[in-house]
Amino acid sequence: MKYFTLIFLITIGLLTGCKESEKTKTKKEKVPVETLTSQNTHQIVVLEKIAAGGYVYLKVLEKEKEYWVAVPGRQIKIGATYYYDGGMEMRKFESKSLKRTFESVIFAQGIRDKKNGVKKVEKSNLQKGKSNVVNVEKAPNGIRIATLFENLEKYQNKQVIIKGQVVKVNNGILGVNFLHLQDGTKGNGKYDITVTSNDEFKIGDVVTIKGTVVLNKDFGSGYAYEVLIEKAIIL
Repeated sequence: MKYFTLIFLITIGLLTGCKESEKTKTKKEKVPVETLTSQNTHQIVVLEKIAAGGYVYLKVLEKEKEYWVAVPGRQIKIGATYYYDGGMEMRKFESKSLKRTFESVIFAQGIRDKKNGVKKVEKSNLQKGKSNVVNVEKAPNGIRIATLFENLEKYQNKQVIIKGQVVKVNNGILGVNFLHLQDGTKGNGKYDITVTSNDEFKIGDVVTIKGTVVLNKDFGSGYAYEVLIEKAIIL
């Protein structure tokens, strides 16, 4: 009887030890940045800030985890608490302005002082009303915006040339510049095309660009597009 009792106590001790070991291991594991980006609202404390290229790069602390976040330029106080939603991680990100490569940076639409906030979702090509842009002549070897919207599958993953007027610009979003072009034409009820580029644009400028047509592009962080012209350059 004593022998069986001893065996029972040893078995219980081993099982308890295993559970304690698993708990200890769990505590030591660090939460990867990929997990952080999948969460909804993040509460962070700013440890360091660097302003460059229209962005503010922030070294932040969240639940004992330190990492870098980049947000569009604004006033930031070191030591203050802020909140942001979502975010898109970019590994081995090279900032040309800083001449520095970050091991990992999370690009967020912006940060706020209060926890509660409405997440802004950019929905391109869900347009209503009319374009205010007067008819812009077609570029040589180019196409009209209406033609693109009427033949999306034809131009998918192909390079196109479009001439239009810049009606909206968001610089330094997710590492690139976003702009909206209109040329006065309308196809399938849509007249405004979103373009990403490393070049700089000003609202009101009439420009000719060349880029690749991409369908159903989702960057995360609330940026999703039915159609987008990517990596555009000014001709």
